[in-house]
Amino acid sequence: MKKLIPVVVIVGIIALIVALINRPNPHQQTATQNTSDGDDKQTLTVVTPWELTSTDPSTSGFIYQRLGIAETLVDVDEQGKLIPALASDWHSDDHGKTWYFRLRDGVKFHDGSTLDSDAVVNALTIALGKPTALESAHIQAINATDASTVQFVLQSPLQAFPAYLAHATAIILSPKAYDAKGEVAQVIGTGAYQATLIEPPQKVEQVAFDGYWGQKAHIKHITYLANSRSESRTLLAQSSPNHLVYNLDAASLARLQADDNLQVHTKSIARTIQYKVNAKAAPFDDVKVRQILSQAIDRQGISESILQINGGMAEQILPPLFADWQLDLPHKKPDYDALKQALFELGFSQNAEGKLLDSHGKPVKFTLKTFSDRPELPLVATALQAQFAKLGIDVDVAIGNFSDIPASHQNGTLQMALYARNYGLIPDPIGTLMEDFDAKGSDWGVMNWQNPTLTTLLTQLNDGKGGESNDIATKKQISQIIHDEQPITPIVYYQQQVVANKKLSGVTLDPFERHFHLNQLSW
Repeated sequence: MKKLIPVVVIVGIIALIVALINRPNPHQQTATQNTSDGDDKQTLTVVTPWELTSTDPSTSGFIYQRLGIAETLVDVDEQGKLIPALASDWHSDDHGKTWYFRLRDGVKFHDGSTLDSDAVVNALTIALGKPTALESAHIQAINATDASTVQFVLQSPLQAFPAYLAHATAIILSPKAYDAKGEVAQVIGTGAYQATLIEPPQKVEQVAFDGYWGQKAHIKHITYLANSRSESRTLLAQSSPNHLVYNLDAASLARLQADDNLQVHTKSIARTIQYKVNAKAAPFDDVKVRQILSQAIDRQGISESILQINGGMAEQILPPLFADWQLDLPHKKPDYDALKQALFELGFSQNAEGKLLDSHGKPVKFTLKTFSDRPELPLVATALQAQFAKLGIDVDVAIGNFSDIPASHQNGTLQMALYARNYGLIPDPIGTLMEDFDAKGSDWGVMNWQNPTLTTLLTQLNDGKGGESNDIATKKQISQIIHDEQPITPIVYYQQQVVANKKLSGVTLDPFERHFHLNQLSW
């Protein structure tokens, strides 16, 4: 039985965390620009479960983007429409094979240099040489046609190409950010905030940048803190009025909502809680078994009773934000007796203890891997364990680190993995689907599974062939294949939460998880 942590220990942990946040550091990245006359009363501390692994955008660009330190050429609004960011406009004059992006005037990097086409070419050429979303964009060459225009020559037409340049790994850094080997030595971006200290894996300190081209920040000093424990984040939200805290478990959320001093915001986002399977390993090598496992999931119970999300049941992987991809799929409660009978018809049997046996008489069991960075995942994993047990299947839930899933995918040991996939990383989900359903597999996509028809349809859609009406039909056909084959099985559409003291105004949630909108906040 687990022992309860004494209150004095919890208080001590909070004190230690606060002390670590505010301690001086001799290795600070020094700001090179004057900063705004924003509110100097206190530092806002942003607390999330997401660690930064390095200064490199290929691994931690999403954090620097969300913190408003670095930006991309293209952004996206809350409806998923592409909008100008560092590029003021773009066009293609040959059906999507060659693209031209004109840069916004008057943009300065945090080192005082001016954003120009050479800086963009340098940053994206380096990004193209690393494992990023740009790998799927067919880029053959990136050129500076003049000081404010960047040309992209693609290997083949790609109508969705601008969406790839909205990905966090395509943030634009100053040429002075890189060392002689092309590695990022300092994160020098163009955002409303500039970094003054970066300490992977947990901490960033930043200050408002008064040379910002857009809406200038009101709060001058912000500290970012990665804390993987939902309980600790909850305590931090309640212990200090200057904390902005993301991602909380359902029990903690209910407690915080009852606190009159706090504001809690919740929003459905472009992310799905789902599991992937090793489609070459038994019992997942049989599509009918994959379908039965999906039908055994009580999605409504998980969504509404465990996660407190009304109507969050996910029968298909893409969230409702992506309307063109949606199928009309009815929600059904599991009929475990009928599902067991279907397994028996496939050659399975049951022993005296009610355990499911395969055709060789061996018990059916497997390991489900997940992680606690997102506090909902262990809860969902435990629910799946209980629901699959009703079929006589033993599931060992292994809660580890975020990196365990891609690592076990690569070494071939993965059986089932539960995670929350963001389909808005590239605002057009075709980019993520191209990566996740690549015939060779993907760390956060399929494993030992491919469908030639799906591959062809994805390629056709990605290349922009067929016209708008045909595109919608193609999208639905893609969704239907994924639903029928179940190499990846959706469970619940994700909701993100953020909590702050009521004195902090301007708190909003981005459904595409690109921005914390820190420059819109004020005390």
